[in-house]
Amino acid sequence: MVRKMNESKFKQILERKIQGELGNNGYEVKRDENLIYKVVINENLQFEPNAPNNPRRGGYAFQTDLLIKKDNKLPLVVIETKFGGFSTHDVLTYSSKAQKHKEIYPYLRYGLVVGGINVIQNRFFTHNIGFDFAFALKEINNNSLNELVKMIKEQINNAELILNILRNRNQTRSFNTQIKIC
Repeated sequence: MVRKMNESKFKQILERKIQGELGNNGYEVKRDENLIYKVVINENLQFEPNAPNNPRRGGYAFQTDLLIKKDNKLPLVVIETKFGGFSTHDVLTYSSKAQKHKEIYPYLRYGLVVGGINVIQNRFFTHNIGFDFAFALKEINNNSLNELVKMIKEQINNAELILNILRNRNQTRSFNTQIKIC
């Protein structure tokens, strides 16, 4: 299956498998969704984009590979996908996109999932500034998929914890990000 795979097919399979694992509990995985990265107040003192529920690429929105939303509206996790490897340019570009998105959605978790490889190369760690997680998925099998979905569920939980802080009167006494290397 991996030999005839390309990035588009990989993304499509991941969307279906992740959605299946998340179930029907209010989370939806969307492929090729646009997400706002900038809000501007124009000369008429109006917000642009003026239709934030329907962002368009090129109109202050970037297209994401996979977007996990809650209740079909609130973006929680973005997953950029690559297949067969990734370049330094990929890390710089998508990491920068992650930062832009997080300026609008400060709770958003952002990740890179690379299919067809065994490890995340050092260039990721050298150049990453915006990703919260990365995963090398040599093959789409139950063990590796379960590991990935567990990580995604942790990221969803992290996004919801931050959202809760932003929504409610903040009583947070500490914050700590833990790094797990496997």
